[in-house]
Amino acid sequence: MRRLLAGETVSSSRRFQITQASIALRPAEPVEVWIGASAPPAIDRAARMADGWIASPSLTHEEAHSQADFYRGRCATYGKRPTAIALRRDIYVGESSADAQAVLQQALSKGYRGIPAEALIAGSIDEVAAQFRVLGELGYTDIIVRHLTNDQLKVLGSLERLGKVRAALG
Repeated sequence: MRRLLAGETVSSSRRFQITQASIALRPAEPVEVWIGASAPPAIDRAARMADGWIASPSLTHEEAHSQADFYRGRCATYGKRPTAIALRRDIYVGESSADAQAVLQQALSKGYRGIPAEALIAGSIDEVAAQFRVLGELGYTDIIVRHLTNDQLKVLGSLERLGKVRAALG
């Protein structure tokens, strides 16, 4: 991918066969490569090959801590400094704590995607900002969000309040 993005023509006869591949429109600036991984060998591969790593959305707080430490350690082994340590979290920023908990409970009542409740974030602007701060203290540089609900009005409201979470985080 890096060679393609740099404008090279690429061929390979490895696992995936590629013959004289190229891309016509290249990005004006370099593109970072982030690899999502959760198993130790895959996290090691992300440390070795990528610019950043994306952690699984289902990690508990302790797992998120442990895996981020493992990733940073593997990066150090390879003499690399990651540009991103990202974590996806399924969230809802409510009008109030009660509103957020109602949305969370509705999602959990349906067995939300098999993700443990501890790995979901729901709360008021201040509560979500506090939970994001904790993830930052664990070394996560980016939080990729997905909403806990498909209700369009609730998602739009949550997105608007997410902007306030971002402002609160500075």
